[in-house]
This record gives sequence, structure tokens and C-alpha cells, in this order.
Amino acid sequence: MIYFITYILFSVIISLLSLNKRIGFVESLLISLFLTPIVGLAIVLKTKNNILTSHYSMKHTCNTCGDVISQKEKECPSCGTNVEFSYNTNELTFA
Repeated sequence: MIYFITYILFSVIISLLSLNKRIGFVESLLISLFLTPIVGLAIVLKTKNNILTSHYSMKHTCNTCGDVISQKEKECPSCGTNVEFSYNTNELTFA
């Protein structure tokens, strides 16, 4: 009985290791239960990490010099002109 509990405990621990991986908790738990926790650990360690967030930033063009400016900047780093941004959905880019 102690071996069975230990086996399930190791399977759950390995499944918890997969929370930030591309393999899900349930999938890694099933693999660990049916194919042994050692195989489950190998699969979890081999699986790539999840992409948790994607960052967006607004890029704009300075009207005076034509330099590309991020939304965070209040003035153009090239010419020093104060910039007010008008938002256009076509300007949304990945940072």
C-alpha cells in the first residue's frame, strides 16, 4: 500500500512540475501514472516552456523628423519635439 501511495505522490509532483510547460497537468499525470513517474519526468523535462505573455507596444512616427517613437516617450529622441499620439489600430506591433 505504501508503494502505491508513493507512486501516486510522485506522479502528482511530476504533474505539478509541468504547470509552466506546454504539456498540461492532466496529460503529464496520466503519462506518469500509466508509463511510470520516470517516463513522465523525462517527458516533462523535455517539453518546452509556455509563452505566458505577449507584450504589445505602440510605435509611432514623428511628424517632424520621421523617426520611429514608442508610446512611452513624451518627446522625439532625435529632434526633441513634444509628441501627442493618435491611436490607430493598424500601428499595433509586437515588441
